Amino acid sequence: MKKISIIIPFNKGLCYLDDCFDSVLAQNLAKDEYEVICLGDMPEEGIVAKLEEFEKKGLPVRYVQWLPSHGTGYARNTGINLAEGEYIYFLDCDDYILEGCLNRMLECAAEYGADVVAGGIKHTFFKRDSLCADSEEEFVNTDRKGTDADIAGIFADEVTVLNMLIKKDVIDANDIKFADNVSYFSDMPFVMKLLSAANVFYLVADAYLAKRERNDPIHLPQLNQSMVKEPEKMLHDMLAVYPESIKYTEGQPKRRNIVMYMLCKNVLKVMESGYIPKKEIAVCAEYTKQAVKNVSSRFRFSEHLTLSCIASKKPVQARICMAYIIINKKKSGKFGNKIQWFRFIDKLIFSHMGRKDNWIVFESFFGRGYNDSPKAIYDYMLNTYGSQFRYIWVLRDKHKKTGKNTRYAVYNGLKHVYYASRSKYHVYNVRQPGWFVKKKGMVFLETWHGTPLKKLVFDMDDVYSANKNHKAEFYRDSRKWDYLISDNRFSTDIFEHAFDIDRDKIIETGYPRNDILYAQNASDIVKKVKNNIGIPEGKKVILYAPTWRDNEYYEAGKYKFDMALDFSLLKEHLSDEWILLLRTHYYIAEKLDLSEYEGFVYNVSGYGDISELYLISDVCITDYSSVFFDYANLKRPVLFYVYDIENYKNELRGMYLDMETELPGPLLYTSEEVLLAIENLSQLCQEYKEKYDMFYERFCSLSDGQASKRAAELLIGRRRAD
Repeated sequence: MKKISIIIPFNKGLCYLDDCFDSVLAQNLAKDEYEVICLGDMPEEGIVAKLEEFEKKGLPVRYVQWLPSHGTGYARNTGINLAEGEYIYFLDCDDYILEGCLNRMLECAAEYGADVVAGGIKHTFFKRDSLCADSEEEFVNTDRKGTDADIAGIFADEVTVLNMLIKKDVIDANDIKFADNVSYFSDMPFVMKLLSAANVFYLVADAYLAKRERNDPIHLPQLNQSMVKEPEKMLHDMLAVYPESIKYTEGQPKRRNIVMYMLCKNVLKVMESGYIPKKEIAVCAEYTKQAVKNVSSRFRFSEHLTLSCIASKKPVQARICMAYIIINKKKSGKFGNKIQWFRFIDKLIFSHMGRKDNWIVFESFFGRGYNDSPKAIYDYMLNTYGSQFRYIWVLRDKHKKTGKNTRYAVYNGLKHVYYASRSKYHVYNVRQPGWFVKKKGMVFLETWHGTPLKKLVFDMDDVYSANKNHKAEFYRDSRKWDYLISDNRFSTDIFEHAFDIDRDKIIETGYPRNDILYAQNASDIVKKVKNNIGIPEGKKVILYAPTWRDNEYYEAGKYKFDMALDFSLLKEHLSDEWILLLRTHYYIAEKLDLSEYEGFVYNVSGYGDISELYLISDVCITDYSSVFFDYANLKRPVLFYVYDIENYKNELRGMYLDMETELPGPLLYTSEEVLLAIENLSQLCQEYKEKYDMFYERFCSLSDGQASKRAAELLIGRRRAD
């Protein structure tokens, strides 16, 4: 007889199976000691090949299909019937087991004769290689018998069989099964019956499961992510499993309260989604009335009031109470978030005032600047169409001014909401504000802000940034774009799958912001910019423009900056001939103290238009920023300071280009190498000339100084046929 049967239901997410199966192999169990039963409800392309791949690695796995109309509960029941192990262990296909977990559980079961052994669960967005296993508190610090208080703590938020080692004889003798007539909550009756049947229940130290939270709820949603999109089904399934679950808690008030809390919690979720239970109200009211009396202390007054309305068969009144809860969730501070009040005014007044078909809203980097392609398009339209249009710039700095016929609105202010609501045309270079609801007849032009080197959105395996909802929010916002302009065919191909956007919406105009690099009066611009910055006459200019690191942040939208380049070294050897312009990413939150490099390093992070900095620079140093795609239009040398390249390309993002072979300049790993490269620029230019010419043809060939015109004509519907 085998020691353990690992049952893994598989639905979607072939990309997660490597981590899942590898983690099982890493337990180092003897091959004849365990079996893996993988059950799938669809023959997804590649699943059989994946199983064969791991069979060759030594994983004793077999694959069983079940009907697609049945859910996870049915699959697990099928797995139990097929299992030959003394113990059963359930594992979801997108999760993975941490090192030593199963051995610790088996040791504990053998030593104490436990029917059920439970370990800890670490929730993570990251793949197996990236998980920081010590990032959370210990589950328990020593193996010990579980109490009802422990059980209440373990299942405080979700009742799950995950990371539990269960004696199969207990399951068979008590006919314990998952609810196979529901899609959601099938674990609850199983766990409650198991706890009532088990004689010995143990908690084990140092035995963890990584519960992976999927970061792509659009294409690969988890069960709980799908659940909120099906509130009626969610309520139906909870009402279906509730009576059986509560039956097995008789005489166990803490366990009873777990089930009752789960009912109330999910009734509130259903109400929050906007669904009003009417046909189910009688049953829902009966169960909720029974439950809310016992667990009312776990809910705020407004939530208790909502549940009480349901218990009294008053779903409409419950919905009114829930509306108050939703408003309070969205607001912040004593009187709420101002933008919520402004949106209310929009619904009440602005949206009824009519749309202005000659108003255009421009916004760059969430209002952080008057720059980039929106500025280039604005300048062209102002010079070409003049007063035919009213131009509105959204800026965080209320004192910044631009040109004639132009109004200004503070980002997320009342005027911003007003102009956003009434203007027909909208130009962005990043996503629009999340609160903005696009109205019929509006035209959104997304200019984006660079040719991609780093993987974007749906091409990213893991999201290391502060916002773990990045993919869902990006998908929501990008559905509103009418056009997305591209700088080259390379970008077009990537945008299509990385943004999951129709190719017909992607128009190759070139980037308007690069028009200035082809301006006939470029020399005049250079002189003016150098004077504005205060660059001494005769000094050559280094532009250092590093990007941000996704995993180094204070909070969403505020990232750290590591001073990795040795400015002291460069100043010592280059300051007689050169000065250095430091341009950090707009996400960087640091206020940098560069006083010790005065006269050599100039912090131009707040300078409005980086394209003007390109013009005045003799060489550009960057890392993984897309600035070098734009800078290459000037055919001036580019150096890549990539001191952390292995971590960046393999873990944080991944790259669309092979940096070792496709870039038009050398990869440099130390400050000393950067210094040497600058001192030998002429030699490097000759060495990389052929590669640079190929790079220019591939990425810059659309640039001709007319991209702003093409984008403007596209925006206002005057695009000429190709």
